[in-house]
Amino acid sequence: MPVSYRIVALQVATALIAAAGLLMWNAADAIGALAAGVVCVIPNGYFAWRTNRERSASRMLAAGVVRLVGMLTLMTVVFATITPSPLGFFATFVLLQIVHVAGGSRLAG
Repeated sequence: MPVSYRIVALQVATALIAAAGLLMWNAADAIGALAAGVVCVIPNGYFAWRTNRERSASRMLAAGVVRLVGMLTLMTVVFATITPSPLGFFATFVLLQIVHVAGGSRLAG
């Protein structure tokens, strides 16, 4: 399995663990954690798929832009429709970004 797919799988696992942990604290925070997982994992999954299929730098850059726009769009949709708990959402969102960077450095090396 390519490293980029393993990073996305690690993000899915981290989001589910964070949601389960926050469920003990508050259900609204757990919903926010799940929403953050969706906002991060779907665009990152797309980006991982595209980067494993493309070798052109310009197309990889375009996939990164699509990833960013997709993440912002999903975040807007989440906050407009379900209004998740800010603590659960942003804590998990930051955690998933850390997993993205740290997981990439650990899994690639």
